This record gives sequence, C-alpha cells and structure tokens, in this order.
Amino acid sequence: MFDRLAIAFATLAAASLPLTGAQAQSTEPVFYPGTNEGLFLIVTDFHFDPFSDPTLVPELDKSPVSGWTEIFKGAAESIKSYGNDATYSLMVSALDAAATQGMTYDYVLYTGDYLSHHFNDTYQKTAGDNPQGVTSFAIKTTQYVSQLLGDTFGDIPVYGVLGNEDSACGDYQLAPDSAFLEGVGEQWAKLSRQPGGFQAFKHDGFYKVTHPTVPDQDIIALSNVYWAKHYSDACNTNGGDPGKDVMTWLDEQLAETQQAGRKAQLLMHVPPGADARDTARHADKETCEASIHLFWQEHYLTDFLELMYKYAGTVDYTFSGHTHMDGFTVINDASGEPLIANQITASVSPVFGNNPAFAVFLYDKTSGAVKDSATFYLTNLEAAAAGAKPDWQLEYDYRSTYAVPDLSAASRASLAKTLQNDEPLRQRFSNLYAVQSATPEIDPVYWQAYGCALDATSPDAYKACLCSSN
Repeated sequence: MFDRLAIAFATLAAASLPLTGAQAQSTEPVFYPGTNEGLFLIVTDFHFDPFSDPTLVPELDKSPVSGWTEIFKGAAESIKSYGNDATYSLMVSALDAAATQGMTYDYVLYTGDYLSHHFNDTYQKTAGDNPQGVTSFAIKTTQYVSQLLGDTFGDIPVYGVLGNEDSACGDYQLAPDSAFLEGVGEQWAKLSRQPGGFQAFKHDGFYKVTHPTVPDQDIIALSNVYWAKHYSDACNTNGGDPGKDVMTWLDEQLAETQQAGRKAQLLMHVPPGADARDTARHADKETCEASIHLFWQEHYLTDFLELMYKYAGTVDYTFSGHTHMDGFTVINDASGEPLIANQITASVSPVFGNNPAFAVFLYDKTSGAVKDSATFYLTNLEAAAAGAKPDWQLEYDYRSTYAVPDLSAASRASLAKTLQNDEPLRQRFSNLYAVQSATPEIDPVYWQAYGCALDATSPDAYKACLCSSN
C-alpha cells in the first residue's frame, strides 16, 4: 500500500502498527453483512498528543514522518487516563482493536481533530533548540495520524475532515490557502483513492468524491470549522468570509448532485444545532433564551438548514464528531418532519472524561441507508494507563438497544421522542452518551438541554422546546 501512497515526507515504516493491543487476535464479528450490505468504520477525534513524552519532541521535530513510529516504539510512552488526549499507545491500541474485530470495512470515516489540545503552545515549550516550526510539526502530525489510518485497514479509502484543533495557527483558527492545507491535501487525496475531487482542498479544506460502493451517491466533506461560533480568522491573511465560501461551494455541489439524479452524504466536524453542554452550563442565566448556545454562528446554521430544505431528498445522512460523546441530531424539514439523520461519534481521546470508543456501521450498498451500528470501547482505561493490557469490548448495538428499525432520520426522531418520556431508556442513553463514563456528561436536572438538541436543530425549534419545558 505504501507504494501507492508514497509521499516523500509522509511514508511510514512497513511495521508501523504492531498488533500489541488487547484485541490483536480476531474476535467474533458483531455483523455478518448480507447481500448488498456492507460495513464502514468511524474512528475519530484522536487529538493525537505527540508531546506525551516531551523528551521525544526535538527528535520528532527533525525526523521525517517515516521515522516517527520507531521513535515512539523506542520510548517508554504509554496510555494516559481521563483528562488527557490520545497518546501513541492509545491511538495504536484503538486502531488495532478496530482492525481485529473480524469484520471487513469498505471505507473509514474520520470526522476531525487530528491534533491535541493546546498544540501550538506545547510545541513551543518542547521543541528544543533550532525548532523546525509549528507549521511543519502540525502538518507532520496530521500526516502521521492519516497514514496510520490508511495503513491499518488495508486497501480501502479513508475520508477525513479537519476539526477545530487542526490548524498550524491555533484552535478554531484554520486559515484558507494555508501551508497547512497544502501540506495535508496531497496525502488525503491519495488516501481517498479519488484525487480528482481535491482540486479546491488547498483553498478551504473541502472536497467531493463519489461514494466507494453506493451507486449514484457522493460524499461531500466540509471544513465547517469556519461556521463555528468560536472561529477566529486571525491567521487568514486573505480576508473575505471563508464560512460563506464553504456555504456557496456546498450549494454548488448539492445542485450538481441533485441535477445528476444522485444523492450525497455530508462529512463535517462540528455538528449542527444546539451545544447542549454549554447550554446546560449556562442554565443559571436570567432567562431561558440567554442560556442557549449553538455550535455554529446562527446565520450559518440558518443558511445551512435552508440548503437542506432546498435540496430535500438529496441528503439523508450527515456525520460529525467534536463533542467526544455518542449522540445524534435530527434535521427536520420546514414542516417539522424528519429529513436528515446526523451521526455524532464518540472520540478516542478521553480528555473530557468519556471512555475511548469507535463505531462500526452496517449499511445498504444499493441505497446508502444505515441499518445498524455497534460501538466498541476501552473498558479499563485507568488500569491500562497503569500498565494493564487494554481491553476493548462491544459496548452496545443500536437497533437492539433502542428498538428502532434502522438509523434513519425517522427512526432517530422517534427515539428522541421516546427518550423524553421513557426514564429507564433515557438513563441508558445518558450512560452510553459518555461511553460508560464514571462521571456522566448528562446531569438529569438538565436533561432538556440535551433532549431538545436531539431533534430541534433550528434555533427557533430549540428555543421552543427548551423554554416551554422550563
């Protein structure tokens, strides 16, 4: 595979991923795809921390990516517990576990955040004498994670999007037409197996490819960090409005897809709708309306929803990450009927207290419909951080847990309504949301902040749901 993916500064050693994790042996598959069925994997939000052993950073900084694995293997680097991003050891353990579940994936999705939190500041503190520069190190780190994804799962496409941490400038500071975008674009194009779809990637970080197995379907990957409420264009020397540029490009791509009689799936990092965590944290505001926080700037959310209404029937599924939790949102049409299911996949990074996780999805190869999913998680993070063998296990499968026929927008909307009144199921959802964390993300006192976010994506709908219940 490396012959096909060779990049002078990004080629890895052939033995880059030794199967040393707990799941190095094959296990009984959760899914047995039938005729016209397939599987895809979402593993995401590593927030890979190359600084976990700061003594390695000067050597990593000066080494090509091809030498990084040997540097990590020769060190005493290990898994770290809650409150930390993914170390090399945790990243490899997660990839090993995903690769050895006895299932064959058709493709892999990575919905953003390759780089660790506080990446730039930590680099400046640990790079040592004569540093090569944070831009070079951010590019190499992103390339390293991307290449491990490509190497682990064999000859299948990998589709990624950039997260808010994925920038040589800083958190929420991705710059258009930057050296960072140019530095990862060529590699990502080759990992996608469709380099022709990446002509515009170096400008704003988006691309469009045909679905690898579903006829008449496209995958549109968005750099939607530009839409986020926290986005700062401090490093955008060209001026303009990159968020508007992405929205305009998306409109053009959806028009092209619709006119061709095709459908599209959207990949993004930051999910649409309300930021339930921030809303719950601000519940002490004087008014309910003042407590509401959105993930995106409101005008971008409004524009995006208008596009989804305009191209109703063209998009059935979107995939995102960012929250580090295991959740979903439903985009309803203008009349309030379920239109699009947005999958939010839990992170490998345990920095926010969740257990590391990844998910496998069963889908229909003729329509792209997502039929079921299974989430796997690291059951013994604290023990693994103390030196025990990592133990990855099946956490749950979606259909049997929630008694839904599939993962469509209609099924997700039905589940959202059931959760409002079924307290035992709501508790189960809350436990799974933070991947069995000992410190649950959802406080029952603030359930409505989370429950309303599931199927009230527009600002007005969320306000009506949350504030009428308070």
